[in-house]
Amino acid sequence: MSKPRIEIALIALVVLVGNHFYGIAALENDREQNVSWNADQAKMNPVGELRILDLIGNVKVTQGSLEITGNHAVFEYGAVDNELKKITVTGSPVHYKQQLDMEESMVIGTSDTLMFYTDEVENQTILELIGKAHIESPDSTMSCAAITYLADQDLIREAVGPCEGVLSPTSN
Repeated sequence: MSKPRIEIALIALVVLVGNHFYGIAALENDREQNVSWNADQAKMNPVGELRILDLIGNVKVTQGSLEITGNHAVFEYGAVDNELKKITVTGSPVHYKQQLDMEESMVIGTSDTLMFYTDEVENQTILELIGKAHIESPDSTMSCAAITYLADQDLIREAVGPCEGVLSPTSN
């Protein structure tokens, strides 16, 4: 394994272990809230097995304390069950923030593109920050080409480098 790959793997491992050890999770009731949005324009189109809601201009998506803002968003709904499958937001940049606990600790992030969905196997809320991805929580900061973040656990599952980050010596 080349030196940069080893460094990336070590950084990701430290962040994973650090966040798991100090483990704080997103507010539990966020997932139970409705997904709300607003934008300058909205269009709905059927595409195969999906219904696509296309939002353009000054997009804001919220679910409980979770807030995502950007320039453009695409909501993918199941055409038969009307279940929200995935939200993809693009911007310059996309901004993400979410309250982690009742003490109002926050996680914030930015990227060129953000995909937001629930993993059907693990039932986890997943955020994929792609392109100039940056995420900050009370215990760590990480910047990479792409970051896959488990919002329910405040846990970075995967990071694509080059990456750099900072870990707090103690839990906040």
